[in-house]
Parts: sequence; C-alpha cells; structure tokens
Amino acid sequence: MISISNHYGCMTLEQLRALCGVVEKGGFHAASVALFRSQSAISIAIKNLEQELGISLFDRGGYRPQLTPQGQVLYGKAKSILSRSEELSSIARHFAEGEETEVSIALGAIAPVENVLDVIKQVSEAAPATRMSLQIENMGGTLERLLEKDVDFAIAERFMPVPYTEEVRLTSTEMVSVISPDFPLATHYPAITVADLEQYVQVVVRDTSRNSPRQTAGVLEGAHQWLVNDFDMKKRMILSGAGWGRMPRHRVSEELDDGRLLELSGKELDPLKIDIYLFRRANEPMGPVGERLWKLLQQCQF
Repeated sequence: MISISNHYGCMTLEQLRALCGVVEKGGFHAASVALFRSQSAISIAIKNLEQELGISLFDRGGYRPQLTPQGQVLYGKAKSILSRSEELSSIARHFAEGEETEVSIALGAIAPVENVLDVIKQVSEAAPATRMSLQIENMGGTLERLLEKDVDFAIAERFMPVPYTEEVRLTSTEMVSVISPDFPLATHYPAITVADLEQYVQVVVRDTSRNSPRQTAGVLEGAHQWLVNDFDMKKRMILSGAGWGRMPRHRVSEELDDGRLLELSGKELDPLKIDIYLFRRANEPMGPVGERLWKLLQQCQF
C-alpha cells in the first residue's frame, strides 16, 4: 500500500481514491461499486482519513454526503495527487516494457518539417514516458550529429555515400534562387545572370558541422557572402532586399505566389533538386519507440 506521510499522520492513495469516488459518484455505495470495494471499506477509509487530518471532509446531514469547505480544498489536492501517481505508474510500466527514456532526431533545415512533427506527435502520444528530442542542423551538421552518436536519427540531404548508416529516401525538395522586388537588380528581372549577381551579396546559411569539412551548395565562388544561422533569417534578409540566395521552395511558395519574391533562372540559377533521406546507424539495435518512429517516418506522405 502506497502512503503519503505528513505531520498529521499517514494518508494512503486508497483513502484518496475513496474520497474522490464518493464525491464523483455521489455517495458511498456508488463509490464502492466503482472502486470494486465494499461500502464499509469506503466508509472506513474516509473515516480514517478524517481522523488523520483532524477535520470533517463531508457534511452527512443530507440525503447525499456534501463536501465541507475544507473537504472541497482537499478534494482538489487529492485529484492532483492521484493524477500524478497514475502518471508515475504509467511511466514505470513503459520503462519496464523496454521503452527508451529519449529518442532524438537531427533534422536538416531544408527538409519539410510539418510531416515529421505529425509523426513525432503520434509516437509521443503512444509512448508518453519517452522524451522526444528534435534539433535543426544545416548541411553536414545533420549527419555529423548522427555519426557522432548525438542523435538516433537524421533526416538530411546526402551529397555522397554515408558509411556505417542505413538510409531510406523520403522525399525531395527544390532549392530556388530568389530575390525581392526591392533588390537593386530587380529592375532587370528576369534578365539577371550569375555575372550580374557576383557584384551583390549572397545570403548563405552556415554549415553547423563542428568536426567535418564545411559544405556548400549553390554558393557562387568569389561573391560577397553574408552568413546566417538559419533559413528564417535568410528569408527575412532576402525579403528586405539586402541580398539574394537559394531557398527551399516549400519555404517560399507563398511569397513566390504573391510576388514578394521573384524566382531567378538561367545558368547556375535554375532550381536544384535535392533528395532527402532518413538515416540511422547500421547494425545498432534500437528500442521499441525508435523502431516505431523509423517505420512511421518511412510511411510519411511528404
């Protein structure tokens, strides 16, 4: 029997369940039926709880027992304690069944995130004891986190074979070259060339690799660059007219549709199609939550 000690005495979870049962079911008999205990056991549990606390929880003068003002307060506290107790028991059961304490994903910044979040939510609801961790990385930083065992999965682009990993292609995205109508060269749109752009700032997202050679894609050699930490800042800078750059199409589709951004084309400016893969380390056993996440991500409709 689990008990909760205090300076008044030692109350038990069974006593708190009896209290909540009487209140919520409307009487001692109804509570006994709901809790699968005799009515006398419910009455004794409430009586012992009142004696230990030194107060009356119920006014028994009417047809149905009514909570006293003190009982109202303690009923609310009892519900909170029982809820936490049930949550603790549920978490313990999940761990006893072998579920992991945490599952982590490194997500490449160019990957569509909404579908991934839907899967994470589904897995999290089925395994509430397992903490889900998601971190956004750029370029080579995504796979570096996986290979250095900082995360369990990576969702990223692949520019070359990745050793010691298992991979599944999920989707693809296009990196499109864009400018704002406020960009200095916009008056020449669409007749803008790479040679024209070399005179202006290209906004580039910084590779988050720590120990691997930094990677670049679609970056003009010799052009003046501004480095930013993420695509949100890159998009804001391009929208302001401060520079130009490549963006994942799904991140700028609305702005392209309503004219806030203009898509460039031509040699070295046409869209780059980039495949997105799901990775995990090969020949490394996973727990049940990780396996469920691995399978569900492959079924994602991107």
